[in-house]
Amino acid sequence: MRGDRDGQLHRLVPAWNGILHEFRNHLTVLLAAATEIRVALPYDAGRGVAEALAESEWNVQRLNALVGFVDAALRDGGPLVADLDDVIERALRLAAPAMGRTAVSVHKDRRVGVPNRGTALEALLAALLIELVRTERRTRADERRLQIDIRVEASRTMLALAVESSGLRPPPDSWRLALASDLAGRLGAALEPLDDLVGFRVRFS
Repeated sequence: MRGDRDGQLHRLVPAWNGILHEFRNHLTVLLAAATEIRVALPYDAGRGVAEALAESEWNVQRLNALVGFVDAALRDGGPLVADLDDVIERALRLAAPAMGRTAVSVHKDRRVGVPNRGTALEALLAALLIELVRTERRTRADERRLQIDIRVEASRTMLALAVESSGLRPPPDSWRLALASDLAGRLGAALEPLDDLVGFRVRFS
């Protein structure tokens, strides 16, 4: 039952807030330490050390993104109407550690307000973006530039967000897609694969 689930989540919020705060503090310290070491290294320091530090920084950023997904999964804010531009900006920041050279374009005719609860919509969009990028990297040996388009389909009676990729279709058993589907349900929306393109549509009811 939805009410039972909401009650359980509400009881977990104080503990989760403390865990989240402490975990992010540790990640911040790790990232700062790696950055300081990299900056302090002599210019001609071993290439392997520099690459290891860069890899450490990248993994800390990925952990920060994962914390954001867990936070969105556990925390359920009240319903509100958010500016889509702001939501997309936050989604891109959340997905940034995994995006690499991916080009993302947003297509819409006007400013749009979208339903949101806490960080559900930005986490949903970030999960889709990351999964589309990861699928391309797993299956392609070249470094071609991936293009992702976010298209807003809005009218007086309908609102949908389509996320289209020039790459390959991700597997259906991804935990990110499962999370995106759950978050869509919280927003009163449905997550649908695109029929003739690689990507997904978030259709609000």
